Amino acid sequence: MFTTTLLIALIVTAPSSPYDIIFPEFVFTPPTASSFRETVSENTTVFIAEDRELPLISVVATFRGGSYLVPNSQAGLVSMMASLVRSGGTETMSAEDVDEQFAFLAANSSVGSDGATVVATLNSLSSNFEESFDLFLDMLQHPGFQESRVALAKDSAVEDMKQRNDEPSSILGRENSRLLFGNSYLGRNSTVSSIEPIDTKSLQEIHAKIINPSNLIISISGDFEKDEMLAFLSEKLNNWSRGDVSLDPPGVSSEYTPGIYYVEQDVPQGGVRICIRSMRRGDKDVAAAHIMNYILGGGGFSSRITQKVRSDEGLAYSAGSMFSPGIFGDGIWGAGYESKSSTVALAAKLIFDEIDRIKTMLVSDEDLALAKSATIETLPSEFNSKADTLSVFVSDALTNQDPQYWETYRDKISAVTKEDVLRVANRILKPEEMYMLVVGNWDEIEVGDADGRASMEDILAIIGGSFTELPVLDPLTLELPSEQSLKTN
Repeated sequence: MFTTTLLIALIVTAPSSPYDIIFPEFVFTPPTASSFRETVSENTTVFIAEDRELPLISVVATFRGGSYLVPNSQAGLVSMMASLVRSGGTETMSAEDVDEQFAFLAANSSVGSDGATVVATLNSLSSNFEESFDLFLDMLQHPGFQESRVALAKDSAVEDMKQRNDEPSSILGRENSRLLFGNSYLGRNSTVSSIEPIDTKSLQEIHAKIINPSNLIISISGDFEKDEMLAFLSEKLNNWSRGDVSLDPPGVSSEYTPGIYYVEQDVPQGGVRICIRSMRRGDKDVAAAHIMNYILGGGGFSSRITQKVRSDEGLAYSAGSMFSPGIFGDGIWGAGYESKSSTVALAAKLIFDEIDRIKTMLVSDEDLALAKSATIETLPSEFNSKADTLSVFVSDALTNQDPQYWETYRDKISAVTKEDVLRVANRILKPEEMYMLVVGNWDEIEVGDADGRASMEDILAIIGGSFTELPVLDPLTLELPSEQSLKTN
């Protein structure tokens, strides 16, 4: 009897459609940096969080400074220095002994560079954390740059260069960066001539310039007591001599010439990027730009570009757009896809049709609501774990992020209106200021589809400028092969 009554009650109260279900308002209050930020040993910033779930401790040492500190002639030096800090031993231990000791301690460590910072990580058991941290610190403070490992790193770098032109996607990525950022640290790549001169002296010099406490921010999370760990870090870092402070990366302005660029490759598909310089992070329209891009092409299967190019027309397995506001230089809006040669132009036309649509018509209430809710609901993923949370705050500290950014994030996204989306689309999406980069079989791509719906001449009429062939550069020198030259039509 009870079961029957319960079933009847559920039937009566259940909504007739899933669309009638009313969910409670999503509420998430992001943590604040001040809750985790401390200072140790002569003003070294530490972001710290206890996490007793597992007997592990995670350390990330982030140093301000990267490839922007060296000239083009030394491209690749910073990234090689970073990797050799880990793989090249210390002043008192061989590289092999360091590897063995980390393995014995069941700890792992890595060091790398992203262009603007050098990041060293340590993951250790809490039971032998002091031994692991001492080895980690010795590695950072006194790298050995063992000659055999330096030679191996240089040989590996050259071998990697030889494969630069093996995949069209590699060419597409490289040439896209060169178009956007030219010869700046964001657009350049290492060559044989920049790698060959690297020696112990040059490695030591750039190491001293970047890896010192003046450029250091530490994040540490795991199985420890906070006050004890702060005292431990203060003691361990106390005798590390401070050095020069790395300046922020220089502002980089994108200075490409609008038009259509192509790289000839004998492949059945064309890889495409359509890009334009955009706003910087502190701009008042950033929130509206994120929502506009979500609707246009950044929202996965719900976005217009993906629906039109992939779902409706079946021209590409993946098609969409991205918006990345600049931190120290210009931001970027871009669209990308791969399509068979005959439909590259048609897919581009459909993208420009969607650009025109979002610039001339207000988006629907449904599209706006979905974009805003989806964007807001991704906020907790930034703070999934204690380590993730600390990583966010380290990045914010290094890039001088507005301290109120996360606190006001939800309100700024919620405040975006349909009129804002229309206005910012017209501000950002100007085809006459874009470039299109294509890597593929140009003769087949240029003529367009068999039904005559679009050719590359039609796309050039939208963008303006000219067709420019970019030669396939020598993979070791990134210079023009002698038999090739730049062709403009």
